[in-house]
Amino acid sequence: MILRVVLAVVVVWIVAAVVVLVVGLLHASHGISDVQQAKARLSASDIVSNHPTAALAAAGREFDAANGLLRSPLLAPLDIVPVVGRQLRSVQDLSSASGRVVHIGERAITDARTILHQPHHSGPDRVAALRRLAQLATTTDAALGRIDTGPSTALVGPVATKHDTFVRDVADVRTQLRHASAVAGTMAGILQGPQSYLLVMANNAEMRAGSGDFLEVGVLDTNNGHLALSGIKPTVTIPVPPGKVTATGDLAARWGWLKPGQDWRNLGYTPQFEVNAPVAAQMWAAETGQHVDGVLVVDVETLRRLLQVTGPITLPDRSVATADTVVSDLVHDQYVGLTDNPTGAQARAEGTRQERLGPLAKATLDALQNESLDLKSVADAMTEATQGRHLLAWSAQPSAEDAWQLGGVAGSLTSDSALAAVINRGGNKLDQYLSVKAGLSLQAHGNAPTAGTLTVRLHNYTPPGQSQFIAGPYPGLGATYGEYLGLLAVNLPAEARGLRIDGGPPLVAFGAEGPAWVIATPVDVKAGQVATFVVHFSMPAGHGRLTVVPSARLNPVQWRYRGVTHIDGARFSLSW
Repeated sequence: MILRVVLAVVVVWIVAAVVVLVVGLLHASHGISDVQQAKARLSASDIVSNHPTAALAAAGREFDAANGLLRSPLLAPLDIVPVVGRQLRSVQDLSSASGRVVHIGERAITDARTILHQPHHSGPDRVAALRRLAQLATTTDAALGRIDTGPSTALVGPVATKHDTFVRDVADVRTQLRHASAVAGTMAGILQGPQSYLLVMANNAEMRAGSGDFLEVGVLDTNNGHLALSGIKPTVTIPVPPGKVTATGDLAARWGWLKPGQDWRNLGYTPQFEVNAPVAAQMWAAETGQHVDGVLVVDVETLRRLLQVTGPITLPDRSVATADTVVSDLVHDQYVGLTDNPTGAQARAEGTRQERLGPLAKATLDALQNESLDLKSVADAMTEATQGRHLLAWSAQPSAEDAWQLGGVAGSLTSDSALAAVINRGGNKLDQYLSVKAGLSLQAHGNAPTAGTLTVRLHNYTPPGQSQFIAGPYPGLGATYGEYLGLLAVNLPAEARGLRIDGGPPLVAFGAEGPAWVIATPVDVKAGQVATFVVHFSMPAGHGRLTVVPSARLNPVQWRYRGVTHIDGARFSLSW
């Protein structure tokens, strides 16, 4: 009789324990789901909104409930069972740790909102806010570092997977926090000043590799949180005499024939901004005697994004620029009626067409400084501009350059980079009418190298009736109306081998470009026609990954891989 009672009690305990364990795991699962929702919706702009808070709060409640149930006295006897006990303790510790991460995240977001919503219209206010954000990222990182994630060895498959995923996710968050601290601290130092940055204004109507053509430059001075843009000059008016600035390394080896140290418009043939920015700084110093602390590039798309924040801006000539009109104005309308002819009239037209980009950048900067702005919109604009390579930054100071690298605005290539760039050499503004599509195929064959092909299709759909300045022909090139003359420059990862282009066309650049490879050939696509180029290469056997670098085209390159279309408006990775 006693044995039956004991057995009954044991059975009831087992049933109760299983129920408690299952319910606790369900709560933990719901908590994880809520965290994933918050993570999916959490961007820079969301920090100043209420979007992620509800999901994080719900996750916190679920993890608290799970932690209470998983530490129920009913489950205590399982702790002494060698294998089961270790699994239970791991689940308990992970549930507790997850709850702590959520609460730390809630507190960090709340504190960040407090900082961002405080008045910061003056220069010193902006510097102070950045320093506080840098400190918040540092203290949040430290709080996450003190979390105990529990046993990590001798765990069964599902528990081990959850443990490893959690530890990796926390490590990723801590890495991002360190990045954020570095960038915010660097920005505070630059704004505090006094510092001078060379501001280069690029136009996407005439493309280079990963950027528009460098058409105008000016100096952006910072002091006590205030910004001032001055000395704006068209780059065609400040060529550097031969011998003053000489390109070196891969820039000289691949693109030296274009004399990038003399003509500003030839700096963008390499997408490596950390390579061409120092050359730009040297060119400015050679012509003006002024040494700058760094170089920034903004293009037409950056200005459009910022005008979405500021609203319409009135320029000195009393014209009004808006987010809806600025792209067509800068890449098309300002060129209507202009011709490329070697006369004094052409020279005057050249000056007229290049006056709008600089004044617009200055007026936009003034509006950003002087007006009360929606922080969410500012965060959205800057994030999107950065992701698409429409905003690039380089610093001569190593610590600041490290921050730009961490912040994703340095424009660097990596050893797994891939880029399909079409570079305009026709003296026209036809990139707005050029469609670029890239089809990637990667075929693994056992232990043999993975065979790769990149098929690039160029469609020139230039309409009739465009001005000579837009559609050409540029004098002396022997081209016709609407004919696109340029280069196709393809970057591939460092592990790629056997790079070649179908048909054996002439190569104008081939070899190492920083940590990646480049292969480039001339292109000639007449109006209404299509040209196709097939690049062959191989990758090591097995699995791999490449990261597509944005081309910064206003009409982004469409990449097709395994039946899925990807747009290169931001970096993305493709695996095999």
